[in-house]
Amino acid sequence: MIKFLYTFLVLLSFSMSYAQNNDDVLLTINGQDITVEEFKAVYLKNISLVQDEAQKDPRAYLELFKEYKLKVQEAYKEGLDKNPAYIKELSGYRSQLIKNYLTDVDVTESLIKEAYDRTVTEVKARHILVKNNPGALPQDTLKAYNKIIEARNRIAAGEDFEVIAKEYSEDPSAQSNGGELGWFKAFKMVYPFETAAFTTEKGKVSKPFKTRFGYHIVQTTDKRQARGGIQVAHIMLALKQKDTALDPAKRIKEIYALLAQGESFEKLAQTHSDDKRSAIKGGQLDRFESGQLSSKIFEEQVFNIKEKGSYTQPFKSEFGWHIAKLIKRFPIGSYDEERGALEEKLKRDIRAKQISDSLESKLRARYGIVENKALQTYFASVFTDADFISRKWQYSPNDFERKTAALTIKDTSYTYDAFGKYLERFQRGGAYTNKEQLIKEQAFVWTNKTIKKFHEDHLEDVDPEFKALIREYREGLLLFELLETKVWKVAKTDTIGIKKYFEVHKESYRVPETLKMTMITSSDKKTLTTVKKLLKKGKTQEEIEKKFNINEEINVLFTKREVATNDTTYVVSGYTPKIGVSPIYSLNTDYVLYQVESIIPSKLPTFEETKGAVINDYQKHIEKTWLQGLKENASIEVNETVLDRFVKTLK
Repeated sequence: MIKFLYTFLVLLSFSMSYAQNNDDVLLTINGQDITVEEFKAVYLKNISLVQDEAQKDPRAYLELFKEYKLKVQEAYKEGLDKNPAYIKELSGYRSQLIKNYLTDVDVTESLIKEAYDRTVTEVKARHILVKNNPGALPQDTLKAYNKIIEARNRIAAGEDFEVIAKEYSEDPSAQSNGGELGWFKAFKMVYPFETAAFTTEKGKVSKPFKTRFGYHIVQTTDKRQARGGIQVAHIMLALKQKDTALDPAKRIKEIYALLAQGESFEKLAQTHSDDKRSAIKGGQLDRFESGQLSSKIFEEQVFNIKEKGSYTQPFKSEFGWHIAKLIKRFPIGSYDEERGALEEKLKRDIRAKQISDSLESKLRARYGIVENKALQTYFASVFTDADFISRKWQYSPNDFERKTAALTIKDTSYTYDAFGKYLERFQRGGAYTNKEQLIKEQAFVWTNKTIKKFHEDHLEDVDPEFKALIREYREGLLLFELLETKVWKVAKTDTIGIKKYFEVHKESYRVPETLKMTMITSSDKKTLTTVKKLLKKGKTQEEIEKKFNINEEINVLFTKREVATNDTTYVVSGYTPKIGVSPIYSLNTDYVLYQVESIIPSKLPTFEETKGAVINDYQKHIEKTWLQGLKENASIEVNETVLDRFVKTLK
């Protein structure tokens, strides 16, 4: 996984699109010429990924590019491209990448458009299932079909669908739900079922259709526009609290009361929410869609918020107590916006077979396939009826079979021998009426597989984009192997160097001074002034809350915390840590005072306490030093005239 992530980041930073002509040379590194077109492709593709604004300047970005090329050259110099493990891994990546290129664009686009239409709209449906396995006997298949027809006829005659479903359906849930499926959209059901539900008129019952489960009829009861996405903020109090005295149900009501009194939702989330990832953003969560979260309770609550800026009453989910606020709704995106995600889903769905079938047809035409028509007749003569019954035929090729072409693709021939070996391996698959049918279907499958494999093996020759992509992955993997050897392993094993680095940079790992305290907040400074006096008189938190928090109106809030003194989220600027009750300060839109129980002094950690961070920093140090050495020993020449011309084209 680490190697994949590193490789992926390398590809993002330095995706190569090599020029295929003799363009102007922009720079030469150790004798290797690099064209301006090559650099231009990298720069334009990746400039938006550069975080440092200064490096977005082409001349500054060129320095990053030089470092990349130096590392690639070093990997080849070390012979890492000859490593069997590297060759095997690159082959694995190629097998994955090639899947995106084995497609029929026109058919793919049509199916994606259909899926989009079934994403912006949802259907509500119910169904009846009569089970029928793919390998069922003809008489059992006929029986199942007649049963589903009988059920449909009774519904068409006016009988209630739910009643008929309970009587006929072999879906176990039908006894309790009458075949009801609820709302769904594309990819939630098997494709034939989805198609029947979306193409059946509202209120009507479909004709019988078959899936791998058996025969179905479906009634589409309603259609609606999909709910789309939503973004909310929330304040959450976990069900289990470190402070056992804190009751999350009681505290969420107190926070809700503060909201009703005009307190800022964002500030309350920052100060009190136990969801720390969202708390620092005022409680804001990432956008999500219906069905995406693990909590249905939370989803239903937030999707029922009517107006932007409104918030729910306190509610309890599986994870804690919440108050949620609507930030924004997101309708389903445009086709262009949704296309990529839909295509990925399509590849994993049964409808992808339509694309495969269409591609096979086009490849046959592209490569000028020549098939030997005598192949099937010949093998029917050597594959006996007894072999068909036993399915244990053992193939022993003769000279004729080793030499005679069964299939020719461009200049490459595949012999009878190749098909014979395939037939021996796959003779057991499928249900066939006779040996002729078996041989015919297996010959068709073998031919398609052979054509597809030929296309895969020669894809770099016919697709420049794929050729460039493979080059990108090749160099990304090489860089991983190079840094693993030159940097990462060294950083992990050089115990003396790591400890020496720690001693030199020890101060940067210092643990800050920490306060163990109770933080008391209020929107009214006068109230907090009185609270301060009561604390100094020894009054307890419970006594003070009883005095000021009356009839669910929260005027003062106590929160126990352990906070670094340099944490500006909770500790105001100008506060000098001191045991006891602090002065009153302004924090966000509230007032705050601190009742400090103890002050944990700042300290320098031991090496063991901060070993992970030290190793990470030492690794960066080694890489920087190593790269500097490569630069000092390299011969790098930049053609300033070509660079100037390139810079001018960007203006």
